[in-house]
Amino acid sequence: MLIAYLSLTGNVRRFVEKTQMNSLEINYNAPCEEVHEPFIVIVPSYDDNITDIVSSFVSFKANLNYLIGFVGSGNLNFDNEFCFNAKDLAKKFNKPLLYTFEFSGTEKDVIDFKKEVNQFASAGTK
Repeated sequence: MLIAYLSLTGNVRRFVEKTQMNSLEINYNAPCEEVHEPFIVIVPSYDDNITDIVSSFVSFKANLNYLIGFVGSGNLNFDNEFCFNAKDLAKKFNKPLLYTFEFSGTEKDVIDFKKEVNQFASAGTK
């Protein structure tokens, strides 16, 4: 399964690198890239602009047909705003919020994330 991700400070990129999974970094300034395989999107929590950028990526050509769900990275100090971009995107595209983690995640987060993703991949959810 492909991981498409947006990383502004490097936290999400570090998390993705720890998973050692096939990945594609979404370009902040040119997010329209076509994907031809099932993928999940990992996004940081910053501002509404993140939702708009990732929405452009997901909506590009047939990408939505391959989208499995969303994962969020954030800061627990933000309480209800923790991972709000991933939550907003999941609602907007009617896809599940698969997992959330703080900053660049822990080793346990990587293990739990991979288990969650593998469940969706083995179920053939699309």
